[in-house]
Amino acid sequence: MANKKITYNEAVQEILKRVNDANGDIYSDRAKSLIFEGITSLATSEGISPDDIIGILKSETIDVTKYSPSHRLQIKGESSDLLENPSKIIGIVDDLTDDTTTFKYIEISIAERNRLNDTDYKPFEDEIFYYTKGDYINFYPKERMSSQKFIITYLSEPNDYVHPEVASSLEELFSLSFIYKIIDYSVSRIKQQQSGE
Repeated sequence: MANKKITYNEAVQEILKRVNDANGDIYSDRAKSLIFEGITSLATSEGISPDDIIGILKSETIDVTKYSPSHRLQIKGESSDLLENPSKIIGIVDDLTDDTTTFKYIEISIAERNRLNDTDYKPFEDEIFYYTKGDYINFYPKERMSSQKFIITYLSEPNDYVHPEVASSLEELFSLSFIYKIIDYSVSRIKQQQSGE
């Protein structure tokens, strides 16, 4: 029995059939955008394993001694310090392959960043806070980033799989069960729109 293959276009058509718009007269553009939304929403949800999203789950080792300033990492744009633009940062952990001091990396929001002047909200001695602002990840306190080496795990931004003219197979990036979860997610969002929710 041959493996089932689903291209981007076939996924869009499946969504349209399930919402009774097989010709795509009404929901074609919405179905296309919901595939991307579904990927980014579902990729970090409960019950999704790394094998389900193998094509967009990326990990890179960063040695901050190679960057200036070492407390700031550019994650998007032409001068990005990462190989691909991330759509979502999953986490940062110390690279334990050398004898540098180990820290826990804790993501904080911009609002939490604004409270760092409060002495009660400083990181513990074994913690480094990080937050995303624009195209950069900023680390706090800066002094702790002078010789760190860490692993950043992220979901890469979509490229060819969100363009309707591309007939690439989605199984190269995702498991078949995850593809159907994306389709189900997209259908439910369109049905919510249809019912006026």
